[in-house]
Amino acid sequence: MQRQQLVDEIKILMDLVADKTTTLADSVMEIDVNEYTDPQQFEREKIELFRHYPQFVGPSCVVPDTGDYFAFDDTGIPILIVRQQDGGLKAFVNICSHRGAPLNECAHGTAKKKRLFSCPYHGWTYDLEGKLVGVPFGNEGFDSIDRDTLALRPLDVQEKYGMIFVMPDPDKNFDIDEVLGGIQERLSGFGFEDHYYLGAKQVFTDFSWKLNMDTFHEYYHFEFLHAESIATMAYSNTASYRQYGRNHSMGSPALSINELKNIPEDEWEPRNHSSYVTFIFPNTVIFIVQDHFQTWRVYPITPDRSVVYHSMFLPKEPATPEERQHYEDYFQMINDVAVAEDYSLVNKINRGLKAGIERKVLVGRNEPGVQNMHRQIHDMLG
Repeated sequence: MQRQQLVDEIKILMDLVADKTTTLADSVMEIDVNEYTDPQQFEREKIELFRHYPQFVGPSCVVPDTGDYFAFDDTGIPILIVRQQDGGLKAFVNICSHRGAPLNECAHGTAKKKRLFSCPYHGWTYDLEGKLVGVPFGNEGFDSIDRDTLALRPLDVQEKYGMIFVMPDPDKNFDIDEVLGGIQERLSGFGFEDHYYLGAKQVFTDFSWKLNMDTFHEYYHFEFLHAESIATMAYSNTASYRQYGRNHSMGSPALSINELKNIPEDEWEPRNHSSYVTFIFPNTVIFIVQDHFQTWRVYPITPDRSVVYHSMFLPKEPATPEERQHYEDYFQMINDVAVAEDYSLVNKINRGLKAGIERKVLVGRNEPGVQNMHRQIHDMLG
């Protein structure tokens, strides 16, 4: 959002605080408890939502320079995304044409000499465009192969508005504007193109990926679950809500928001008094706070196991070891709060879901974000 949009959002949040209310959905939603536990539905979700639907990779700054790459295999298809010499991106199925090993040693880094990937198994080498350019002992051991046909298999990757999306299925393509649904306007101005990628934390959770995602889409629980943490900084059960195609965005007022009433509007610093959670269907949340933003990507493993990647992006690279440590400590603190407070409780919720008692899960009118996520899943799966 640009400054005037942030100011307008502050006014909306001020009104909600004054009225002691939040943005409301039309009705209460009921979800059958089996939707969280049914193995057949889980298999459909893995295919339709994570293999046949475009996945948010991250902001453009996650691969800023030529040869920088980002790799993950959580959709079931190993994916490698790399910045090209012309500034564009290419994505490939991350499987060596020889024996199928992944080409990268870690999830994020830079290609050798900023131009080559060598398989760690037998050294087969590919350039940034995926072409097979080196085969050790190739003249003797692989004299009959046609190297031109053994390039890495390409995937449809698209970058726009400072965001990167990829289609895991190599036989499918997509329209990035259709996927975004207009939410790019909401996200403009937050530095997706040029922020510094501090890193990512991986957390495994012993419950459904959907239970995992439910925690991000409402502020109803702040007063009760986060009484000593988030509730000391932000209003509970108060949020704006806007929908963009399958996605949505919510604004949250800080407890300090009414201080702005005594300050001329042209002196407001909106991000000091609000934060924003943006949902990119099906599995990503972008959390924008005062001086940086974070992403949370959630992937299914089994019906009752999932993995979370929590990443942090700063306006610029820390200038000193002390400054870096400050941000690293903050990053760890946020992660610890999620694990200790959210995930520990959701783990208990999962036990109830698996108890075999037929019932409905209720999602209130004051939880429009949770409702939208499940509504979109229903729409995708029929």
